[in-house]
Amino acid sequence: MSLNHHGEHPGSLLLDHLNEGNHLVSVGVFNALSAAVACSHDQVQGIFLSGLGYTYSDYGWPDVGLIAPQDIRDACQVLRYNHPDRFLISDIDSGLGGLEQLRRICVELKEMGVAAVQLEDQTIDHKRCGHMDGKVLRPLDEALQRLDIALTASGPMQVIARTDASLSDGEAIRRVDAFIEAGASIVLVDGINEQDLLDVIERVKGRAHLMANIVGGGKLESRSAEEFKQMGVSIVNLSTALLFPAMSAMSFAMRTLIDGDFAVSNELPGTSLKEANELMSLNYNRFVTNRRAA
Repeated sequence: MSLNHHGEHPGSLLLDHLNEGNHLVSVGVFNALSAAVACSHDQVQGIFLSGLGYTYSDYGWPDVGLIAPQDIRDACQVLRYNHPDRFLISDIDSGLGGLEQLRRICVELKEMGVAAVQLEDQTIDHKRCGHMDGKVLRPLDEALQRLDIALTASGPMQVIARTDASLSDGEAIRRVDAFIEAGASIVLVDGINEQDLLDVIERVKGRAHLMANIVGGGKLESRSAEEFKQMGVSIVNLSTALLFPAMSAMSFAMRTLIDGDFAVSNELPGTSLKEANELMSLNYNRFVTNRRAA
C-alpha cells in the first residue's frame, strides 16, 4: 500500500478507503519501537499513536492530560518518516491546550502527513482514559467550537470526533448527531459496551464512519476485524494491543531474573540481538530516506 500516489494527502486517502467500503484496523503504538514491530507485518495498514500509551511508556505516568503538544509532534514526525506507507492516526486528547494550541497542532500534524487525529470532548482538568470512570465533559457548545476549529485547520487530514458521554441519558447520541452535523466524517463514542455500540451504529446509519476503540480490560469486548466490519464499524482501534502485553512481558522477565539471582536466562522468550538490530537498521534507513525526500 502506498500513501504517496498522485500527491494526495493520507487523510484524503483514508476517507476514500472508508468510502469505498473498506475497513481499517489501527494498531495502537506507544513509541517508535512498538510501531516498528507492528509495521514489520504487512497486514497492518494503520497505526494509532495512543495518548495513554505514550504517557505510560515515555513518562511512566497515568493518562490524565500530562502530555504536551511537542510530545505528539515529535513522536508523529518519527512515525511518519519511519512508516510513510501506513495510515497514522494520532490521539490529541481534547486538543492539548487552548483554542490556538488546538489549531496549531492540527496544522502541524496535517503538514506531516498524519491521516487523522482523534479529538475528545473531555475537559483538560479531568482527562481520563475513555474506559475509566471520573470523566467530565465540556459543554456541547464548547466541544462544537473546538471541533469546528479542528475541522477547519485539519482538512484534508481527518478529525475523528470522539465523545465520552453516556448513552443512558441520550447525551452521547445528541453529541454524535451534532458532530456529524458539524462536518465530522468519522465519529467515536468511547467507553461503551457492545449493546451501546449497536445503538450507536443504528443511529449513525451511514451518515458518518464509526470507530470502535478496544482497550484491554475495557468495556467493549474485542471481536475479529471482519465481525466488526459486518456490524457496521469502519475503523477498529486496538489501543492497547501491544502496550499491555509488553508490560506483562517485562514483568515476567523481571520475575525470572530475580528468581534466578539476576542471571539472564537464554530460555526467556525474546528477540535476538541480530533480529533486533536488523529491524532497527531497516527502520533508520527508511527514516533517512523519507526525511531526505520530504
